[in-house]
Amino acid sequence: MGLLVPSGYTCYSDSITTAPARFMSHTGDHSHYFFDTATKDLTSNMTSYTMRRTLDDITLLWYNGDDEVVERRVPWYKSPYATLLDASEEFYSMQINMLNILHDYIHYANHMQVFHIVQKLQGCTLYDNGTVRASFSYRYNGKPFMSLNVESARWTAETPEAEMFAQISNSDESVLQRIRFILVNTCIQHINELLSLGNCTFSRKEAPVVKVTQYPVDNGTLMVRCRAYGHYPKNISIMWYKNGQQISEGKLERTTLPLLDLTYLTSLSFNVTSMADDVYTCRVNHSSMLRDFTQDWRISGDFGDLSSAPSGPSVGSVIAICLAVGLIIVIIVFGSVYFTITERE
Repeated sequence: MGLLVPSGYTCYSDSITTAPARFMSHTGDHSHYFFDTATKDLTSNMTSYTMRRTLDDITLLWYNGDDEVVERRVPWYKSPYATLLDASEEFYSMQINMLNILHDYIHYANHMQVFHIVQKLQGCTLYDNGTVRASFSYRYNGKPFMSLNVESARWTAETPEAEMFAQISNSDESVLQRIRFILVNTCIQHINELLSLGNCTFSRKEAPVVKVTQYPVDNGTLMVRCRAYGHYPKNISIMWYKNGQQISEGKLERTTLPLLDLTYLTSLSFNVTSMADDVYTCRVNHSSMLRDFTQDWRISGDFGDLSSAPSGPSVGSVIAICLAVGLIIVIIVFGSVYFTITERE
């Protein structure tokens, strides 16, 4: 398989790397999803297909149907397929299935647009309290099309055009129960197996770099942003205070994004028209930091920015240590149950 390792990231399952690190147990919420996308341009009759397998926003596997290339995106991920040929054949069959589904959608919906896209999401989230949320849904041309009610194991149409497809998909009870079992049981098993394989990734702690900036919005209004980037794990506490009083969450805009180096960027911003003597304080707390970071901010006329390192000592950026994995865990790729709609107008 092709291998892409993020720059500056060290975590190998087939070697031992000695470096200082802090480890933690696999607590918190964890998610495992497959994302499939198929497109067709009716003017050129060109199609495309991609598939991505993720764990906690980290891409484990990527398949591009244009050149039929399978890429392993993290070095510790173990493919359940014996050879690259086996993997390519399996993903190619998924590609054909998704393109057939897209063809059926286009044929039945009879939309006038020339570019069509169908997206499939399947997987589960395991929450820290032990509860599970499983999902299996389709979107057509950017809008919800149909989704599986996992509890009842029945497909629900999200639009009138999806009614026929939901009816066909609900016709085989054994298939529905198998899908439900995979989503509720096998998916959780895979989360635990993948967390063990990627222990060096998911057990590390990396401290954020925190920066406070201001930007003009319009006359007399500024947007103030407190940004923490490069942190892992994902959960982080960022709060804004005005003259010592916490600003309510409803007045703030929060954004969290995954970064290519397998860390996260989180920002908290708000608009302000206050007087120059008001003092705003950003407070950040993360499990990698020994104590909170705080940064005071006052309105400045040059629309500059303020930045600082955390006010107390932190663990710093950590290069994770990971022992060689002795046994390869064979993971049966869940979600291999696909349906092909055979009834067409």
